[in-house]
Amino acid sequence: MIYKQEIPSERYLTLEQMNIINTFQRLWAKIGYWIRIYVRSTVFDSPDKKVITNYLTSLPNEFYSIFNMFFGFEITQNITNLILNFIKSAMKVIEYKSYGESWLANSSITEWYQSADELASYLAKINVYWDENQWKYILYQYIKLKTDDIGSVVNSNYEENIERYNTIDDIVFLMGSYMARGIISLANIQNQS
Repeated sequence: MIYKQEIPSERYLTLEQMNIINTFQRLWAKIGYWIRIYVRSTVFDSPDKKVITNYLTSLPNEFYSIFNMFFGFEITQNITNLILNFIKSAMKVIEYKSYGESWLANSSITEWYQSADELASYLAKINVYWDENQWKYILYQYIKLKTDDIGSVVNSNYEENIERYNTIDDIVFLMGSYMARGIISLANIQNQS
């Protein structure tokens, strides 16, 4: 005899929830991927660096429409600006490391962590389902791994670079998943109101 157990429908994700998860994972994956491309274009002085720079710095705008649905214009603009600052901080570190400017690179790494702090703090303020310390932890992990990754490209440690990239990719998907979870939780509360 086969018993069929009924599973409550609230245990399943809706299509809308899956779309939110996919959207944020895709957006953070794009940032992670294009920062990786930027590292290579900078270190190897690639002729497409300007195009890559323009595309990379435009990526925060892709967050705009989904955030605007939940937070409105002002908060959405602040979020996209903070994500842009996070990306620009990474770009400064990449620039200085690729040019062998250790002191400036270290100073820029400090700025990168500060941009992560600002992003984490702001996200926690606008959504109770995002914890500031959790955001800091995830963003700090990314910065640490990415800083080491930049060094491996600069020093031509390509095998190490590939291994590290897989871990960075996991962190990037974690960022997207955590961001999506907060939006889904917020949407559920808004729908109940």
